[in-house]
Amino acid sequence: MEEDFWKKASDTAKETLDSAATAAEQAAAVAAEKLGELRVAATEKFNELSEKAEAMAAEAKVEAAKKAAEAQAAKEKIAAHADGALGYLSDKAKEIVGDVQEGASELAEESKDFWQKAKDYVSGSEEKKDDTPA
Repeated sequence: MEEDFWKKASDTAKETLDSAATAAEQAAAVAAEKLGELRVAATEKFNELSEKAEAMAAEAKVEAAKKAAEAQAAKEKIAAHADGALGYLSDKAKEIVGDVQEGASELAEESKDFWQKAKDYVSGSEEKKDDTPA
């Protein structure tokens, strides 16, 4: 009877061990599959980000080349000016002052128009007040 007990216990232990081994193998297979999926997803994302970074770098390179060309053109324009760099800057300052004066004149004219309209409105309103019977 004791032998039956130990035999059953031994058989149960073997079955439990076999079940645990099977479950562990299945879990390992699932984990390996998930790891593979994760690697694929990570590779795809890395490639996508690499492409974006390369495109941005190319864009920046083009923009930098444009800015360098503009700087070179400005440098050549300054060098070609009859009075040199100081003369070039003086001419540019005169242009800017002229633009500012023109803008100020336009603003002053618009202000006159506004104030004239305001005066006309107020004087018209006062006349209406005087015309109304009390």
